[in-house]
Amino acid sequence: MEIGLYEKLPEDLRSILLKELLQNPFMGINITDKNGKVLFVNKTHYKITGHPPELYIGQTMKQIADKGLISESATLITLKTKQTTNLSQISSHKNRYFQVTAIPVMDSSGEIKYVINYLIEVSDLVKLRNQLHDVNIHNQKLLNYNEHLRKKLNLSGELVYQSLIMQNVVEAAAKVAEHDVSVLITGPSGTGKEMIANLLHAHSNRYKAPFIKINCAAIPEQLLESELFGYEPGAFTGGNPKGKKGLMESADTGTLLLDEIGELPLSLQSKLLRVLQNHELRHIGGNKDINVDFRLITSTNADLKTMIQQKTFREDLYYRLNVIELKMPGLEERKEDIVLLINHFLNIYNTKHNTNKTYQKEALLYLTSCNYPGNVRELQNIVERTVVMSTGATITLADAQLAAGHLKPVFQENILADTLFTDIEHGKCLKKLVADYEKEILALCQKKYKSGAKMAEALQTDQSTISRKLSRYHILSDSD
Repeated sequence: MEIGLYEKLPEDLRSILLKELLQNPFMGINITDKNGKVLFVNKTHYKITGHPPELYIGQTMKQIADKGLISESATLITLKTKQTTNLSQISSHKNRYFQVTAIPVMDSSGEIKYVINYLIEVSDLVKLRNQLHDVNIHNQKLLNYNEHLRKKLNLSGELVYQSLIMQNVVEAAAKVAEHDVSVLITGPSGTGKEMIANLLHAHSNRYKAPFIKINCAAIPEQLLESELFGYEPGAFTGGNPKGKKGLMESADTGTLLLDEIGELPLSLQSKLLRVLQNHELRHIGGNKDINVDFRLITSTNADLKTMIQQKTFREDLYYRLNVIELKMPGLEERKEDIVLLINHFLNIYNTKHNTNKTYQKEALLYLTSCNYPGNVRELQNIVERTVVMSTGATITLADAQLAAGHLKPVFQENILADTLFTDIEHGKCLKKLVADYEKEILALCQKKYKSGAKMAEALQTDQSTISRKLSRYHILSDSD
């Protein structure tokens, strides 16, 4: 209420209003003179601070502060600055918290006559703030623990396995990941070396930083140096006129994967060794050393020890790279993973090609029995081929043989025996067994020879017999 309006009120109303304001049940009031001597405190002031009025009345705010009854005096600040002061205070009584506003009341000469302090208790708000802080700390601990569990549960990432040999590789990679050492990943082509590199980066302390990958065999030798080291403007004809940052520089604070490291030319091997030793590089055409800090992972399917003997790979670089070696097994060493991998890829390609196909058990047994020189990558291609090329909802043995016809099953007799006895146990008679086998032969021949005439010639029978049997088994020829 403005002063002018207050003065126009009747005297009895002004008296009631003043009394109500001074005894406000929600706001503590403390009034001092120009020397900071306390003249008045209301009941709410006592409730908020926990200090009875006799501890304040007649005392200066400096004396009260010196006794430690309050943490700081807004009145003393206002007396010094002649400005309104807002601050938070802590009472010595049960550590109560309150917000104080000290307002100066001036006389006609512009000097302070009184200071009125308004106190609002915020103990509950402070408690809530502290509780919220505790909750945030607890939540952060939970997030950190969840991240730990996520890494543990998703340890293998894209890797699919159940074999002990792969489990050992993954566990070794997880153990190494948190340590900032160089890792050399070896093994045949198509075994998933890059996936292990992904795991190493994802579970390292550098996982939020860049992960730069380069295939040393995919870039011509004359361009590889500029890609790795970068170059200054005008370093060579055809380059970017502004120069270019190299991949090692781009990997700073993160991880660099050099795939097929055995293809790195000898001239670059010595330069890479210097970078690893000194943690600095120089652009092509530059004269300034640039500090770099990256974790190096290399991979190869080559025999680097033989290359060292042949003088095509530096021995000192080999030992720099091979602080830890992780050996990826070929698929022939992890046969028990093949069915898992087939089903994994089947789900991927059913989604990709909008199909819902399944494998006939004979087809699955056939694919499980094959050796895969190209390892997991070759198996993946064959699974996609069977999904795309098979005509029915079920991928048959004939479909599998057509897709993987270049591969030789290792235990074909055992597979046929297992299939035969499984069918017999399920009640198939000789007539049904022969019919199923005949159907498989016809389906396979139809895919290869396409026409009834060519099938008849290959099977040494007449075309009418072929047509009749194709119709009986609902096998469509290309002429239908």
